Amino acid sequence: MSVTHFINKNYPERTALITEQGQSISYAKLLIDIEKVSQQLIDGSIIFILGKNDYTTLIFYLASLESKTVPLLLSPELSDEQLQVFINKYQPKLILTNLPIEKSLDHFKQVSKHNLYSLFKNPNTLLPKLHNDLALLMTTSGSTGSPKLVRLSMNNLIANAASISEYLSITPEDRAIAHLPISYSYGLSIINSHLYAGASFYLTSSSLMEKTFWQEMKAFKITSFSGVPFHYETLLRLRFENMDLDNLKTMTQAGGKLAANKMEKVLAACQTKNIKFWAMYGQTEASPRISYLPTEDTSRKIGSIGKAIPHGHLWIKNEQGKDITSSGETGELVFEGENVCLGYAQSAEDLTLGDDNNGVLNTGDIACADKEGYFYIKGRIKRFLKIYGNRISLDQVESLLSKRGYESVAHGRDDKLTIQVVANIEFDTNAFRREIANLIKVNFVAITVKTITEIPRLENGKVDYKCLTSQL
Repeated sequence: MSVTHFINKNYPERTALITEQGQSISYAKLLIDIEKVSQQLIDGSIIFILGKNDYTTLIFYLASLESKTVPLLLSPELSDEQLQVFINKYQPKLILTNLPIEKSLDHFKQVSKHNLYSLFKNPNTLLPKLHNDLALLMTTSGSTGSPKLVRLSMNNLIANAASISEYLSITPEDRAIAHLPISYSYGLSIINSHLYAGASFYLTSSSLMEKTFWQEMKAFKITSFSGVPFHYETLLRLRFENMDLDNLKTMTQAGGKLAANKMEKVLAACQTKNIKFWAMYGQTEASPRISYLPTEDTSRKIGSIGKAIPHGHLWIKNEQGKDITSSGETGELVFEGENVCLGYAQSAEDLTLGDDNNGVLNTGDIACADKEGYFYIKGRIKRFLKIYGNRISLDQVESLLSKRGYESVAHGRDDKLTIQVVANIEFDTNAFRREIANLIKVNFVAITVKTITEIPRLENGKVDYKCLTSQL
């Protein structure tokens, strides 16, 4: 099964995408370019793609799938030290990058140039035979520097692209703005689902804070915008409700929970502008969409992740593995569907493995369902601390503080809760400690408060916990 199985071939002359330089690429030309590049790749090998949201990166991703070369999509912001870890573990045969040659590539030989990018080949790589179903590797959600990878098949990608295009009713008339990093599963799913539906997208590296981003939204008649909570918080600061964006018809949000008070403001703006808003939930391990909240239910079900995507199934299990979905109690959220990944890889030998999951994903999220079958995430299993015997949800702490107007991040270890709050140097940290202690009913001695000027974020908009920890 190749990439052409999910690229729509019904509209060869229609625009598939527009590059940041304004070049319109038809579906016919896209398929021709994929074939050209695929001939330069190596079947059964690994290629690292360190690319931005541009045509070269896109073509190499799609050509890799076509030639059965397995791509690992990495952020170009990856440090040389982190890249070396990936190289040592997974022994790529090829690397595509537009970065200067660093020490980690000193044994690679440049074999070709592609616009601003160079393709390097490692003449010494010896890999075990990759599993025939392996099509794509991605870093685990929220961590672009972890060497633990998600193993995905073509069937995973096609199944999820089909489900997304179905519930969002994507048509050839739709055009998305592809501003989320292509190395981020949410950003990649936008591209995959639009190609599946015969729609189009505009590739850009611009951020919401740049004037050019909004000029592009209007100039290229963007109908669909997608973002994580951070992007919607930014939209509210930019007074999105006053923007003139007549072509915008759909907005989607995933990548974490948007605070209820902010969700209400976004919904009010969307209703005024006659824009359909879709809250979604997913994980890289699910290619990545798992659930969606129908736009007509968003106002009455604020905070819900909705119901399972088409052809998928969601349920909740207790610690004994029993289905407790209908009880209303909390437990681990489980998803079943064709889009569930094959499994993880932590070494090159793991790339020989087949399907470890058999279509079942234990999400690691704590959730409950209401009487109508709508699901609500309450936190991560690993985002809990034990403080003097009390089980504390870090996500709940952040939510409580957000409702009180604080922008903060909670982390730590057992018997030690650390809160980093955006505030100036005059901020009364002792009073804040006691406020938190009273809220969560623990002794304030177990709480440490630090002020920061802003919350550091990864390229995909998620909180960079590693950076926060290094600041302590």
